Amino acid sequence: IFGKKRPLQVALLSKSLGAKLKNKVVSDKKYDIIISTPLRLIDVVKNEALDLSKVKHLIFDEADKLFDKTFVEQSDDILSACREPSLRKAMFSATIPSNVEEIAQSIMMDPVRVIIGHKEAANTNIEQKLIFCGNEEGKLIAIRQLVQEGEFKPPIIIFLESITRAKALYHELMYDRINVDVIHAERTALQRDRIIERFKTGELWCLICTDVLARGIDFKGVNLVINYDVPGSSQAYVHRIGRTGRGGRSGKAITFYTKQDSVAIKPIINVMKQSGCEVSEWMDKMAKMTRKEKESIKNGKAHKERKQITTVPKMDKAKRRRQQEMIAASKRRKK
Repeated sequence: IFGKKRPLQVALLSKSLGAKLKNKVVSDKKYDIIISTPLRLIDVVKNEALDLSKVKHLIFDEADKLFDKTFVEQSDDILSACREPSLRKAMFSATIPSNVEEIAQSIMMDPVRVIIGHKEAANTNIEQKLIFCGNEEGKLIAIRQLVQEGEFKPPIIIFLESITRAKALYHELMYDRINVDVIHAERTALQRDRIIERFKTGELWCLICTDVLARGIDFKGVNLVINYDVPGSSQAYVHRIGRTGRGGRSGKAITFYTKQDSVAIKPIINVMKQSGCEVSEWMDKMAKMTRKEKESIKNGKAHKERKQITTVPKMDKAKRRRQQEMIAASKRRKK
């Protein structure tokens, strides 16, 4: 493919291009390289709008995700459609779990494994730090301390475990007059694109998000990543903090944890150790996991339900609740 003298024809398989291929407005022979999500590619192939039988190079980026239980059937359909005997397959990811390696062994002929850095480690250009916050209220205090101490240096990305929590933190920081916005699955594609563009141009300083932004987006020059909530796995942690320290630059990642994260924080400490970060003696002891703890992390049971993010005093909350109950009771009486 790289032996061709003419410029390579590269296409992103968008909804618009998919329709053009289906309606034969564009020939499927026009492009040398097509970039796509699995489902959209399968759709045009099943509609006989794109022939993959002569494809010579098949690349799976974020391979750990594309071969997990959510996407493995889709990836299998794509592999089945690529029937060229000399097909070359490649898988790329910041994290390759053992089950994905097993799949790679089964679908590749004489595979070669290339590891940059340590297999279980994060980017060594990232300074990693843990902050114990005691409880949920302590996390907001910790962010405000970072601001006061000058460590809150934009551009910054803050990760949370759910859309509800991301929205709540956005409102808290907005009231603190921090130049901030929030991005999550409930935002429209247009809204997400605009927010990302504002963040890239520097108009927006701080971006709050869920794991929807942990992969596949290359922000240049992000100074700080804050894990407001401990990630669900060591792989999620590596991908989250990988938004900083890119392209040879240095970066910083801070993870907040509370008493209820005593098990969930252990894989994070192990990643820090493998990455060459300085780990104190108590953290080293804390990182050791029992078989039961490993199972709970694997099954997603190490994470417990968290309290709501708010700085509203309990008395004010109770007062609001009483007012709402009185309004509801008044409406019932009128009926």
